[in-house]
Amino acid sequence: MSKVGSFAFSFLPVMFCIAIPLGLARENKGVAAFAGFVGYAVMNLAVNFWLTAKGILPTTDAAVLKANNVQNILGIPSIDTGILGAVIAGIIVWMLHERFHTIRLPDALAFFGGTRFVPIVSAVVMGLVGLVIPLVWPVFAMGISGLGHIINSAGDFGPMIFGTGERLLLPFGLHHILVALIRFTEAGGTQEVCGHTVSGALTIFQAQLSCPTTHGFSESATRFLSQGKMPAFLGGLPGAALAMYHCARPENRPKIKGLLISGLIACVVGGTTEPLEFLFLFVAPVLYVIHALLTGLGFTIMAILGVTIGNTDGNIIDFVVFGILHGLSTKWYLVPVVAAIWFAVYYLIFRFAITRFNLKTPGREAEIAYPGGIRRH
Repeated sequence: MSKVGSFAFSFLPVMFCIAIPLGLARENKGVAAFAGFVGYAVMNLAVNFWLTAKGILPTTDAAVLKANNVQNILGIPSIDTGILGAVIAGIIVWMLHERFHTIRLPDALAFFGGTRFVPIVSAVVMGLVGLVIPLVWPVFAMGISGLGHIINSAGDFGPMIFGTGERLLLPFGLHHILVALIRFTEAGGTQEVCGHTVSGALTIFQAQLSCPTTHGFSESATRFLSQGKMPAFLGGLPGAALAMYHCARPENRPKIKGLLISGLIACVVGGTTEPLEFLFLFVAPVLYVIHALLTGLGFTIMAILGVTIGNTDGNIIDFVVFGILHGLSTKWYLVPVVAAIWFAVYYLIFRFAITRFNLKTPGREAEIAYPGGIRRH
């Protein structure tokens, strides 16, 4: 069941590269979607070709693969560009589709004209894009790496930079780079635990968790972990969900209740926030930025209060297992207080923004009967 449940997030880049041309194309949507997949696959094949030509592949050396951010994408060893790479591929293919889906070629090549030309030109163009990616991607990676070191040296303000940065990078799939940097490298801190020097916030926490002579957890490590997410995950986003429910038209509330409840369960129990965040990310990007800032502020507040709850998910399970069960020394009792404040703040902000600016969050559309059928407004 866990494997099945993780399907959507495991294949999120693939779905983006298909869904963007599918959703944006005005005609021949099936061709656009197919071309999106073809373009994304060819892009990764081109990256693989570049890595092979440079002698980086083939190799089984984990250090080399990690240094070059090489992962299996659709079974192809390639640079992991995350959702950003899929979005780039999807947008480029959509533009090619709109330009070429009606093209007429000379009679000798007429068979390849029209919609058949779209996957062909997509493969050619995305192949060239794939050759450029290995040259420009390290720039993105270096920028995020530099951000990680700034975060660790920013004192109590560091957790806010981390929490906000993680949320802002999440829609593009780039948050994994920042998160891995803080959790597993010197950017997340270095400490001696049980006679061993360990680096990375999560590595330090896990070492302290398994060390029999360690009592309590390091605040400098846990400030980047689960505790920082809890105000937003356990309080803020549930408040946003309630605001969206109350702002929906009364006749539509029963229809969206299941959507919001399932998203709420995923957030509170599983620590998976995308089902709720994606409900307002595209209709109100400013609200998502506010959410990112409040998430970051939650990280800083937890750090200032001296809470020491580790792990990674920020859900109710982490709260119980790594907070309550480890006693009062973790200061778990402060989490419900801050979460309640975040619930109220999110609810008020979201309700005001949705009603004031008439944002089309779920359930805000009206179905009006016309002679020709039902239209949404």
